[in-house]
Parts: sequence; structure tokens; C-alpha cells
Amino acid sequence: MQHAQTLETIHRLTHRHWMKSAGALGLSYSEFEYLSAIYEQAVLSETTDHHGQHLHDIVTAMGVNKASASAMMDKLEKRKLVRVKPCKRDARAKHFLLSKKGEELRVIGKSADEQLASVLEADILAILSPAPVQTVAALEHMPDAPKEEKKPRAKKKAEPKPKEPAEQADALPQLSLFG
Repeated sequence: MQHAQTLETIHRLTHRHWMKSAGALGLSYSEFEYLSAIYEQAVLSETTDHHGQHLHDIVTAMGVNKASASAMMDKLEKRKLVRVKPCKRDARAKHFLLSKKGEELRVIGKSADEQLASVLEADILAILSPAPVQTVAALEHMPDAPKEEKKPRAKKKAEPKPKEPAEQADALPQLSLFG
């Protein structure tokens, strides 16, 4: 339980540090993560035969769902932190590129993270001791949290199919005006 409490404290401290340094610029940590993912995809496409920076690549890199990533890309584009360029290989796809302002904010965010890391480095290493490398490797291979199982939906009872007018006439009791 002590480690969980320590992680909670580290998370709280990192959040406070972020808000004091990069948060003052109007950049949330989540936005910084997306800007970083776009940057990493751009580096991959320069150094390998990776055709990244599509929404799918960012979703995969971030480990988020497509709807969340799409909403964030729209938000970043409206704030002019991201530019959108049509894909040359697939007319339906778009490439997401950092704008000059987006890159500047990413660099500031990276600097804020590096400052915090240098302050916390000794404490983090102490937490991870005696085997920090194995601990980090174990965290990277940790299974995802179990997803909530979806309950099968109750099937609607089929309503009786409306009868054709001729069938309806046959189904009604025969009434006579004269008795």
C-alpha cells in the first residue's frame, strides 16, 4: 500500500508542477501528450518507412480510443497547435502536423517535465530500488485493466406484424346492421 500512496503523491506533485510551469501557458498535460505523440510520429516517418501521423497512429501511440483522439485533434486544430494535411496515399486520411505554436508549447512542456524529473530523480530511483530496470520493464508489460463486460441487451419482444387490410377484415367479427 505504501507504493500506491507514493505514486499518488508523485502524481499530485507532478500535476502541481505542470500547472505552475506549462499550465500557465494554457496547455493541459493531455494536450501536451498529444503534441508529443504527433511529434514522435513525425520523427518516425523521417527515420523509417513509417507513414504515420494519421489519427490511427496517434490512437495507437497514445492508447486512447478513436473518438477521444478525434475530439482532441479538432480542439488542437482550432487552437492552431496542429495543422491538418491530406494524405497523399489515402484520400480519406489526414496527416496531423505540429504548427509552429504547437511545437513551441511541446518544447516548453518537455522542459517542464525534464525539470521535474531532475528534482524527483533520486526519489523515483529510491522507490524503484533495488531493481529499477526490472520494475519499469514489468510496468511496461503490465496487462491493461480488465474491461467491463457488456451485458447482453434484452431483446425486444417482436410486436405482431400489422395485418393487411383484407386480413384485418377477415379477422373482425362479422357484424350486420340488421341483426
